[in-house]
Amino acid sequence: MDGIPKDEIKRKAFHLLSLIYVFGYWYLPKNIVIFGLGIAMAIVAFFEYIRFKFPKFNVFFKNNFKGFYRSQEADKISGIIWTLSGAFLAIALFPNKSVVFASLLYLALGDAAAALVGTTIGRHKIFTSKSLEGSFACFTVCFIIGLFLFNVQFALIGAIAATLIEAIAWKLNDNFWMQIINAGVLTAISNIMVWVK
Repeated sequence: MDGIPKDEIKRKAFHLLSLIYVFGYWYLPKNIVIFGLGIAMAIVAFFEYIRFKFPKFNVFFKNNFKGFYRSQEADKISGIIWTLSGAFLAIALFPNKSVVFASLLYLALGDAAAALVGTTIGRHKIFTSKSLEGSFACFTVCFIIGLFLFNVQFALIGAIAATLIEAIAWKLNDNFWMQIINAGVLTAISNIMVWVK
């Protein structure tokens, strides 16, 4: 069994900082969270601009923050801006608090579980770089999250949807799409279940 790469641990540990705004969304008014995310996006965008405008600063960034970003992000926009903007749009577009909260947690915890398990014991590859083991870990975590927010049937459907969405290799960063698409899918499923009843 291979150990978990240190860089992957660093990235996912940093990724868990998103739980700050995730739980902020649950306990604070929606407009405050949107405002806070907007400010955070502006700060990160400014930092990214400075990083690319001044090569020496980017070299300093790459030397001192290695492991917190993927190698392909060294000279491209980092994943944090995609994560923040995806959360911003999911919160702004979808009104159901439980649905959005679940979608944010699917990314923060489900995606992290998929990456850590996939890089550690992933042997059966699906969808390019994704593994069956990582996808199962994602499903398990998302299903548990759903049990705290929905009934068993909805939790199961939501976990399956989240796992499929996480496994797809999106053209843009999956940190952006996963939150929005999960919220959209859960909203659609919720509406269908209400209509069927």
